[in-house]
Amino acid sequence: MSDDIKKIVGFTLVELLVVISVIGLLMGILIPVVGKARNSANRTYCMENLRQIGIGLKSYVDDNRDIFPLSCSFPWQITDGNDPRYRPPITKVLNKTLKEPKVFICKSDNKFKYYKRTGNTSYFYNAFLGGITIREFPAVQRGSAKEKDIQVMNDFDDYHPIAGEKGKRNYIIGINYLYADWHVGNIKKQE
Repeated sequence: MSDDIKKIVGFTLVELLVVISVIGLLMGILIPVVGKARNSANRTYCMENLRQIGIGLKSYVDDNRDIFPLSCSFPWQITDGNDPRYRPPITKVLNKTLKEPKVFICKSDNKFKYYKRTGNTSYFYNAFLGGITIREFPAVQRGSAKEKDIQVMNDFDDYHPIAGEKGKRNYIIGINYLYADWHVGNIKKQE
């Protein structure tokens, strides 16, 4: 080998610092994007759960002369089965039509361990519909509501951040709803 050609054996300290700073910059850019993508995926997963519950609920309603099930609203509202006020949880009512219990669990529900003790669901059921048809619902009778506006089930809590940071003015959350015409929508509210 000639003396003119020198082999470069390693990196200089400056080159190493530049590489580390570029990697750090890329991580700083990617971590929030990945978090937003995860939130969006969980929101979509939850909406799909409500669609599946809607299919099971529609099947139940079709099999029972268009009458919605008598069920409790809140997952923890379950009392003793001997109590005359007893209403089974919606998970128990729909277990014949929905064979997959995971459909009642929202991936963003970090309080699920609390609900699991009783109702096994992340969703709230509109118990005002229980035992009646949609045409008998008071708002429909008065003409102030259509099926597309009546909420049958929704996320029990506001699990789905859409924008901003919690506690800040621009923090927007989304709550998924299943409506009486069986479509699923997301209502955004600003805190």
